Amino acid sequence: MYRKSRHDDELPEIGLYFEGRLNPENRWVKMAERLPWQELEADYARHFKSCGRGEVALNVRVAMGALLIKEILGLSDRTVVDAVSENPYLQYFLGFKSFETKPPFNASLMTHFRKRLPAEVINRFNEKIIELSRKDSSPDDDPPPESCGKPDSAPQEPKPENAGTILMDATCVPADIKYPTDLNLVNDAREVTERLIDQLRQQQANPSPRPRTKPQICRRRYLEIIKHPKCGVARRRSALRFLLNAVRRNLEFINVLQQQTDSDVGAATEQIRVIRMVHDQQREMLDRKSHRIDCRIVSLHQPHVRPIVRGKAGRETEFGAKLTASLENGYTRIERLSWEAYNEASDLQSICERYKERNGHYPEAVLADKLFRNRENLRYCAEHGIRLSGPKLGRPTKVIDPELLKQQLTDNSARNAIEGKFGQCKRRLGLGRVMARQKDSSETVSMIILFLMLRKVHTIGHISIVTYGSS
Repeated sequence: MYRKSRHDDELPEIGLYFEGRLNPENRWVKMAERLPWQELEADYARHFKSCGRGEVALNVRVAMGALLIKEILGLSDRTVVDAVSENPYLQYFLGFKSFETKPPFNASLMTHFRKRLPAEVINRFNEKIIELSRKDSSPDDDPPPESCGKPDSAPQEPKPENAGTILMDATCVPADIKYPTDLNLVNDAREVTERLIDQLRQQQANPSPRPRTKPQICRRRYLEIIKHPKCGVARRRSALRFLLNAVRRNLEFINVLQQQTDSDVGAATEQIRVIRMVHDQQREMLDRKSHRIDCRIVSLHQPHVRPIVRGKAGRETEFGAKLTASLENGYTRIERLSWEAYNEASDLQSICERYKERNGHYPEAVLADKLFRNRENLRYCAEHGIRLSGPKLGRPTKVIDPELLKQQLTDNSARNAIEGKFGQCKRRLGLGRVMARQKDSSETVSMIILFLMLRKVHTIGHISIVTYGSS
């Protein structure tokens, strides 16, 4: 059961030890006042039955606030509960009316909070805060009176001129997995299948003799290559083929045992499916003598993770999700999040169209890297009067226009803002390695971290109020 919470605007006098009072200038107090918690209530409440029976669930402010505390302070699920139990400002941020020394909830609920607030909900919450912040920073004038109708001869309204600038770029969100190699991945699959065989034998009333999986021989062949990394391609391919044959043989044993016991291994059914896909992919690449395949799996425990080739110095390939973000007047938006690799240049037109829906006109300039300057995007920008930053296509000209060179340097300097946002999130907010393991949880954590990138400062009188984010 879920009960909607009441949102009070007054700052409560939380009883503290030593006759303490909450400081209204504290960052958690300011953040709690600025966030529109009620915007998340409908999406959060739909996960509960409205029959009026059962224990009342924690409200959405506790759920979303706990996730924000975790990412802002860089804590684990257990330490979030400890921090909230010790800090009255965090309890006020979560909406409690009085200070409690006992834990407000169990750490296991953090997993349910992430499931109840998926990435698309966090993205809509981000858009709502941007909308409210823009209204606070530049209040709208009185709307013009509505006309009672236009004559047929009325002149057509002029097309609005382009205005504003969009900064866009893409980055990778690495997952917390060990560096994958084909040999390690196949050997892990072999070990998992051997454990599944033992589990199935234990379910039998009269256990059958253990199949000959040859674990000692497989282990020895694996260590011969791992301990000698410069053994050569031929020996490595031979060991990989040997381990693949062992995985195929173990999968056949699992099928036979499942038929004999007339049961499966429960939660490991999905893992067996992943192992079959890994076996098929590795077998195909081995036969074709290639290292490329579509939807390549690089982790047994996180099969949704994909290799993302970025070509960065010292880190040419990263393993995780890829996202495209845009920066407009200091506000960050997540335009696309995908676990499959894609060409971010295809997002330019859709980002510009969404910009027009929000503002009623196209942007004056789009600042992006050279990858976005393909012929299709240049043609689109020319049709809509948008200036796309970067050099011209083709060979560089012998005579350099000083005005054009100055414009390129200015654009490159301005585009550093979105690069700085990515660096801030990866260094301080944990985007450099997302610790969540499930696919949906990883997307939620990534969205929350990028949600915290929005740090727009509004000046009201002589007080500067940070919209949200860490101070």
